[in-house]
Amino acid sequence: MKIVKTTIDELIPSRADYLNSLPEFQELYLELMIQHADCYHLVMDDIEVGHVIESAEGVLLEYYVKNRYIPQSHEYFCQIIEQLGITNIYCKSFDSILLSNCLLSSFPYSILGVLYRDYQAAFVPRDHDLIMSPADRSSIRFLLEQDDSIHELFETETQLSEFIDHEYVFLFYKNGDFVGCGMVLRTNSDWDYCDLGVWVNPLHRCHGIGSQIILSLREFALNHHLHPSCGCAIENIASQKMIEKSGFVSKHKLINFKTNTEREV
Repeated sequence: MKIVKTTIDELIPSRADYLNSLPEFQELYLELMIQHADCYHLVMDDIEVGHVIESAEGVLLEYYVKNRYIPQSHEYFCQIIEQLGITNIYCKSFDSILLSNCLLSSFPYSILGVLYRDYQAAFVPRDHDLIMSPADRSSIRFLLEQDDSIHELFETETQLSEFIDHEYVFLFYKNGDFVGCGMVLRTNSDWDYCDLGVWVNPLHRCHGIGSQIILSLREFALNHHLHPSCGCAIENIASQKMIEKSGFVSKHKLINFKTNTEREV
C-alpha cells in the first residue's frame, strides 16, 4: 500500500464517503485542524482505497478505507503509524473503523472532549428577557476588548472577522447589559451541520446565561435548517453543566490515543 501526498481539495470525494459513513457528524475542533493538515491518498495496485489526514504535529485526525478494504485496514493502519511517524490519534468514539484499529493496537488513551449530538427539552425555562443581536464588523473591537477568556471562541482577530463575515455571530444582552456572545459555525461548508459556541461575560456567570444562549443558538440553527451540535474539553465541568442544562445529551467522546512512535524533529 502506498501513501501518496495530496491536497484537501483532492480528498473531497473520499471525505464525502467518509463523512457519510459516520453515524454522527464531524467535530468542528477537528475540522478546523484539518484545514491546515497534511493529506494523503491510500493507494493499492494503482487503486485508491482510502485516505489519511495528519496534523503538522504528527496527530492522526482522519483515517478512512473503503468497505471492501476494511479486512486489511489494520495492516494499512500500522503502516501509516510507522511511515508517517504518528504520535497521537484523535478519535471520535463514533468512528468505529479508527476506534477498532486503535484498540487492536492496544494504544493507551485519555479522553480529550465531550461531544454533544443529541438533545431533548431544556432543564431551564426560557428567559425571554435575553436579547439576541447579530454582530457585524463594528462589533470586532468591542469583542476584542472583553476578558481574555473570549478567545475560547476565536483564536485571532482575523478568525473573528471571518466568522462575522461568513458565519453567524451574535451578541446577547439582558436588561441593557452585555451578558455574552455566541456563534453558529458550519462544521463543513458542504454540509448542513453546525457547531454552537458560547462565551459568557464573567460579570454574569453562574446565572444560567450560558444555557439560555445555547437555547437561542439552537433555535436559530434549526430555523435555518442546520443540525446543531457542540462540545467541550473533558476537564471543563462548568461548560458541560451549562450545555446539559440546555438539553444537550452526550453519548460520545473525543479520545486521544498515544502511539509508541517518537517523532523526528
